[in-house]
Amino acid sequence: MAKFEKASEDAEKFFEELREKSTIPQWLEFRVFCNNKQKIPVDIKKNSDLVELMTEGVNFAVIINEVIFDELPDDMKEIAVVEKLTSVAVDGNDKISLVKEDFCTHTGVLKKYGDSAVIRFKESVKSLYDKKKQEEDEAKAAKKGKRGKKRIGA
Repeated sequence: MAKFEKASEDAEKFFEELREKSTIPQWLEFRVFCNNKQKIPVDIKKNSDLVELMTEGVNFAVIINEVIFDELPDDMKEIAVVEKLTSVAVDGNDKISLVKEDFCTHTGVLKKYGDSAVIRFKESVKSLYDKKKQEEDEAKAAKKGKRGKKRIGA
């Protein structure tokens, strides 16, 4: 499987609905991708000038780990997307950038959802990743166990 793929229509639609509700200028272009190996449910990257030129003006790549994202309830999905959209900044000269998170999230996200919801979101995501890792470890162990057995009397 390729590291990056086109995101599902549901993920794209969910992102676009939240993006339209944000204060981000509509002239900014986003493209949504999927990477089920990344360690966070949603990430955002600002494209370089060269990538913007090659993609005909796409300013940001949004990358979603759909395996984890799809397991989250809608309110937590919203937190994941809004948390990343809050990073997008445009100054008075229309210069775009990404602002680093403060205290592992944005103050606006904490104010909007409350600290208990954000903490619950972070713990839920960690739990989902732990569960996924455990399943992968068990699958590897089972596969390794099959390789270790020798056939006798063939």
